[in-house]
Amino acid sequence: MKKATALLLTLLLLLTACGGTANDASEPTGDASNADTTSEEPKTPDPRAESVWSPDYADEANGLTGPETIFKASVYENGNATDENPAPATDNDVRMLFTGAESTRAVVPAEGYCVTLPGAPEADFSLGSRRSQYRTEDYCLTLTYENQNPYSKDEAGYTMYITGWLTEHIDSTKFLADNQLMRTRQVQEVEAGPYTVKTYCMQINLASHIDMPFYQIAIIRPTANYNYFYLVVMKSQKRMLDELDGVVASFREIPMVGTPADGISPYECKENPNWSAETKAYYEFLQNRTDVGFGAFHEGNSDEYTEWLWGADALDATPDVYMTYLHMGWYGDPQSPEETFERADRYAGGNGFDGKPVFNLTYQFTETNNATGAYTPMFDILRGRLDDQFRELAGYMKDYGKPIIFRLNNEMNTDWTDYCGMMTLLDPDLFQMTWRHLYDLFEEEGVDNLIWVFNPIAITCPYCNWGETVCYMPGADYVQIFGLTNYEANNVDAEYRTFRERYTLAANNALPYFADYPWMIGEFACGGGGVAYYDYGVNGYVPTEFGRNVERQTEWVADMLDCFRNNQLPENEFCRRIKLAVWFSSNDYADVDGDGKYNEIITSYMLDEGAAGVLRELREYLDETA
Repeated sequence: MKKATALLLTLLLLLTACGGTANDASEPTGDASNADTTSEEPKTPDPRAESVWSPDYADEANGLTGPETIFKASVYENGNATDENPAPATDNDVRMLFTGAESTRAVVPAEGYCVTLPGAPEADFSLGSRRSQYRTEDYCLTLTYENQNPYSKDEAGYTMYITGWLTEHIDSTKFLADNQLMRTRQVQEVEAGPYTVKTYCMQINLASHIDMPFYQIAIIRPTANYNYFYLVVMKSQKRMLDELDGVVASFREIPMVGTPADGISPYECKENPNWSAETKAYYEFLQNRTDVGFGAFHEGNSDEYTEWLWGADALDATPDVYMTYLHMGWYGDPQSPEETFERADRYAGGNGFDGKPVFNLTYQFTETNNATGAYTPMFDILRGRLDDQFRELAGYMKDYGKPIIFRLNNEMNTDWTDYCGMMTLLDPDLFQMTWRHLYDLFEEEGVDNLIWVFNPIAITCPYCNWGETVCYMPGADYVQIFGLTNYEANNVDAEYRTFRERYTLAANNALPYFADYPWMIGEFACGGGGVAYYDYGVNGYVPTEFGRNVERQTEWVADMLDCFRNNQLPENEFCRRIKLAVWFSSNDYADVDGDGKYNEIITSYMLDEGAAGVLRELREYLDETA
């Protein structure tokens, strides 16, 4: 018995020593299990850091003090990751990420800064001439260098720019309340070392459909300098107030070396594989046409004017496209598509081959005709609240059946639309999200006849990098036509530019990003001269003679049509991609007398009897291209 007991004890001791039990010799103990799942190989410094690190990049507060503290070093040249180690120079854009134990130092000499970011973000420098984006699963931080303030380079000019063209809405408690946004911290303006920093921290409420509903925004300006500033927009899955403060505290300027550059290739033009055969045929016709089709929009959309304009007394032609507008609503009331599609049946209904105009619908996410008041539909779209309204519109589109040139939310890169970046927390990504949401919803509903037009204005306003055209681009899978918009008011002699001058500029701003697309001028016009013009020297309107510049207006149109007729010549390459042009036949009104009434015409774009020379030029062109 003693021998048997001793043998049993010996076996138990052996099993315990091997980490097993008498019941299951193969099952590891709890301690061994924890060791297997929590142990990590010790991090070792990345040898690459030694060759690209500079003491100027150090951040002692976050333990990033030298190459020995860097466990991953990444280098980017002109927007793309590289295995080489180029030095920053005047003719390139070299950027670096140095990742340590808990944070990453981003170094961007071309824009003159270093900053430390939480964790180990991936960098997106594809739009490096405009912005840098850093992303983890928890946050996306966009950082831009801003030096395009058109006002005086002093405190007054800086304040005018910031309050009027950047923070107008995020400063407004009514804007926050009307869009169900809330502050997560009061607005702060503090001195942080050599910088003055203003922060806005907000949350999108009822945001179950939004991955990153928390916004932490910082405007960083050298305290003694009003020439430029840096804008940080940090959106996240949870509140990251301390993290924002840490980013700001780590920010430091370094000598500016190099030229910001993009790493993006031109967007690839793609047909929608779900298009109807008729829509596909019309799109391919647009791509291949070598002349420029024409249409016109009238603000009042009256039957009388439409029939006069295209009748024997005016243009005596059939337009290539019939364009009209539709808004989501009108001051609280949803706007039914019924009347819009009744007019489309009456004045359009074409497919590009049957002699009828093709329907061109401009649809806008606004309920106030872009009055840019307190409410914008953008957040409710992302909340999914307006899907039923979109599905109703999808039904009208399906019933219409013929191809529709669908221009969504034109002039988004401005400060005067309800879907511009100023209305979306300084984040053009939200514009992209709403665009893709509508596109995908229409696809779900089986809408197969829409050709989508992405149509910014030629010169971004407010002047900035964070809200430039390409920052709003929703992606090549969601756009089939690139749109241009540039007006010639023709009201101030010193500001006058010919069609060639204006649209060479517009084309240069679009290239190389949209070189692969067919283009259309979504709306444009040249004025004939209003009753007054604004003189910035006296900060007021100066009376003048109405219609005094109609002769130059006619010359402008003649120059345009000469470019269209000869768009295959090398000197007219700027307009070779243009397939359609739509004149905006309307007037601009202003409060000239200061009585609060916007009833004086300061720019006349109307195609009417007062623009007889323009009508003559257009009639001849339309007769040639019929």
